[in-house]
Amino acid sequence: MIKKALIDSDVILDIALARSPFLENSRLVLALAETIRVLGFVTPICIANVHYFLRKAADDAKARFFLSRILTYLTVIPMDHQIVVESLQSGFSDFEDALQYGAAVRNGCDSIITRNTGDYKTSKLPVYTPDEFVRLYRS
Repeated sequence: MIKKALIDSDVILDIALARSPFLENSRLVLALAETIRVLGFVTPICIANVHYFLRKAADDAKARFFLSRILTYLTVIPMDHQIVVESLQSGFSDFEDALQYGAAVRNGCDSIITRNTGDYKTSKLPVYTPDEFVRLYRS
């Protein structure tokens, strides 16, 4: 079964902003990480994206509080010079997704969880929506 998953910003924002109809399965993905049924990872870009949107929707203090809470069970994985260089040369049309993918591969992730699966067409890792990922653990 999948052990290490990179969780994309959109999944976390679904929870933080209570975005329907995505909230429930995104919440279940993070619950799997919180209960250590899966090791959940995020990148610094993900944290910056989530902070940006939460700061605009609420305020800086609430954004920081939310991020501090989820970082008790999600681990931030590093990105370095080589990941950036490889991402620039990748077949990904979205540079941010290329960076996320590069970090996931370099840090030994088994999969990526995102609602934007089409952005990862060239991924060699399995890419799941929260719905698909939750179904894997229910079967």
